[in-house]
Amino acid sequence: MGYIAQHLKNVIRKTNVTPANIESGPIYEIRYRSDTASQTRYLVLSLNVYPYTGGLKDRLLHCLDMDSLPFRDVKLILKEADGVQFMDVKGESYMEVAIPDGRENLQFYQKRVAAITRQIKGVYKTLRLDKMRKVEICDYDFEKVVDKATARKYGLIRE
Repeated sequence: MGYIAQHLKNVIRKTNVTPANIESGPIYEIRYRSDTASQTRYLVLSLNVYPYTGGLKDRLLHCLDMDSLPFRDVKLILKEADGVQFMDVKGESYMEVAIPDGRENLQFYQKRVAAITRQIKGVYKTLRLDKMRKVEICDYDFEKVVDKATARKYGLIRE
């Protein structure tokens, strides 16, 4: 453990969002309050919010804790996912991991996420949306994690 400081150096900017607006792909900094949580501040890579509908008490964020995730595994996640894509948040462009949809999502989970969770204990987190006190979406600079050729291949270079 202890990668959070290194990952925070790669965060370009942050914007506050509501827990109801969390989606798959971005990196979020979350202030979390729970009796069973191991910490109160998380930097996470959002994998999925399930169920898709319902109140905040019913919905869970499935994610990877960046504090436990070394750069080499972030690079592997980008390789297995569809690279990165840009999303618009309050008029600003943010990078997010292009998490596959449908059948490819199941293969992504079985191949990459399952392998990471076997290797790194405690990296996979499930957080309740109603326990989140502050949520900030992070514009993470993935270019610093991968080499130039890989950055071009995954569409990381901003133009």
